[in-house]
Amino acid sequence: MAVSVEVKTKSLEFVEDSSHIHYVPCLIEHDGEATVNNYFKSFVKEETVKTDEGEKNVLVGSLRGYPLIGEQMKVPEGYTGVLLRETQPGQSIDEDRTKEAVCKFNSFTFWNWDRNPSRSDRYQQTMDWTAVASVIHGEDN
Repeated sequence: MAVSVEVKTKSLEFVEDSSHIHYVPCLIEHDGEATVNNYFKSFVKEETVKTDEGEKNVLVGSLRGYPLIGEQMKVPEGYTGVLLRETQPGQSIDEDRTKEAVCKFNSFTFWNWDRNPSRSDRYQQTMDWTAVASVIHGEDN
């Protein structure tokens, strides 16, 4: 299976408001419109929680009755977040797919189901890897 990504310069001129970009650890089998403002965003609240490093602000919400705990994250320095939309879905896992860039973003909300977001989350560790990769493969100044 091949995945083609179409990126047009015009689509990267638009910077999406970070309150619209969410990383939620689930699969939602729906491709249509959703009234996110009515059923999700209006119920998200900010709370202060205690962590090993002290207190920090998190976002608390729920999705289909499951609790979510989140925080705003920035895209690593030197990188650009790009939101992709599938324009040609494959009918099976072996078929080619096509995605197109819709907009770019600099920050997003990262959500967990059962714990406060922390450096031990696999996603955040993956973002830390960009700094390690830069040291290993970067050019000397």
